[in-house]
Amino acid sequence: MAAKQKPEKTKSIAGKASRGRESLSFDLLYQLSYMSVIASAGVPRDLIFQKSSRIPCSTADYFQKIESTCRNLKYDYATACRIVGEDAKDEPIKALLLRFSSSLVSGEPEADFLTREAAVQAEAYENEYNRKLETLKMWTDAYVSLILSAVLVIVMGIVSTMVWKTDTAFIVGLALTALATTFLGLYLIYLMSPREFVALRQPSSVEQRLINKYFKIAVAAALTLGVLPMLVSTQWGWSLVVMATAVMPLGIVATLDDRKISRRDMEVGPLLRSLGGVAGAMGTTVKEAVAQIDLKAINVLRHEVMTLYRRLHAGISTHISWRRFIEESGSELIKRSVGMFCDAIDLGGEPEKAGYHASLFAEKIALLRARRRTVAFPFHWLCLAMHGAIAALLTFVTEVMTIFGGMVASAQKSMPSISGSAAASSVFGFNFSGLVLMNRLVLPLLLALTLTNALAPTIAEGGSSYKLLFNLALTAAVTGISLAVLPSLAQAIFKSIQM
Repeated sequence: MAAKQKPEKTKSIAGKASRGRESLSFDLLYQLSYMSVIASAGVPRDLIFQKSSRIPCSTADYFQKIESTCRNLKYDYATACRIVGEDAKDEPIKALLLRFSSSLVSGEPEADFLTREAAVQAEAYENEYNRKLETLKMWTDAYVSLILSAVLVIVMGIVSTMVWKTDTAFIVGLALTALATTFLGLYLIYLMSPREFVALRQPSSVEQRLINKYFKIAVAAALTLGVLPMLVSTQWGWSLVVMATAVMPLGIVATLDDRKISRRDMEVGPLLRSLGGVAGAMGTTVKEAVAQIDLKAINVLRHEVMTLYRRLHAGISTHISWRRFIEESGSELIKRSVGMFCDAIDLGGEPEKAGYHASLFAEKIALLRARRRTVAFPFHWLCLAMHGAIAALLTFVTEVMTIFGGMVASAQKSMPSISGSAAASSVFGFNFSGLVLMNRLVLPLLLALTLTNALAPTIAEGGSSYKLLFNLALTAAVTGISLAVLPSLAQAIFKSIQM
């Protein structure tokens, strides 16, 4: 008996399916946008489901189940959508599949249903994204307030050592309260930030490959060189500066790459729409349309488009040429939008319709991310300025209190042993043990603030996680300079007073 032949898997420019951290609403928007694009090509129903089950998003799993149900149990697609939809745990997916089942039963064209659902999901995703941005904006303000409150608690603990004898548990409790407040603010920023992939998972652009190549070397150099100043002077200040210097170049590269990706994402929508329009108007292929578009209207993607044109006209496969275009851009959005455009063309769709629908998806996501940057950009530099003020304040106040406490201790020792000395000693009494403990706790607190004030803007901005290197280098450098310079400045001030 002959074995059943498995359906042939067609290649997709979009690549393998991804899993994980992307939000369901974004995956669902991409799924519906992709399906509406290929459905507009007029392909058979079974091919729509086959292609939709292999795209790179988590919602494709449901369409894999539908495809498997139809293939193994010989159900029609309407029944399979209903069965899988009733079993789905995610409510948006469940509602979509049940509506899709009803639409298929009624005989409505798939293209009409999918285009309508894609438009509705795009509006729902935009509303959800904007709500998150409004909440994120409020919590970025709250984060600053929480950090300043934590610093106020620490300063109160330092000053309290010169007023009364404080218990060790009280001082440790203040430090733990400050740490808890700081990490609470960071968690709230993480909770309210939209989660999305901006760069490709696999390093592909020049900047991404450079970061991937030298990341481990830079981290090892930072740790190795950072220990040397500690061995020489037993101070953390210059160690942090050296560590920041070691990782700063990669942080700058990651930041520049993220900005390039953002600008490329803004241009890919108009590019696809232009390609589809030119190909439709001239009645030619997309390959010929690439040669006809006006490169003066393309700024950021001009080099990539010219390279694409050379590859196509050199006889290189269209599939390989577009894949290299995606990889050189380094953008997940370009991967998805170009993927749906190319797949629709490969299936015989009209270039004009394919370019229009793909550009709608790309421009919608790019504009929403631009709004996110308007919220995160001022918060980024506010965190840096706030961290500089906090690091300087804590370091300077702690050092001043330590020097002043030492001067009081010396004055107490030099007092004559007379009856009034006890009263004077009580007036100038310091809790020296508490002051020493608080002085030791300031360094861990500063290190924690260095980390959180680098993480908070990185999470709020989104994008490549390697941007943390840039923010961490800035906050570490500020902390290191404060620890290295301000103690000497405080000592110089007291020496000038004594003179």
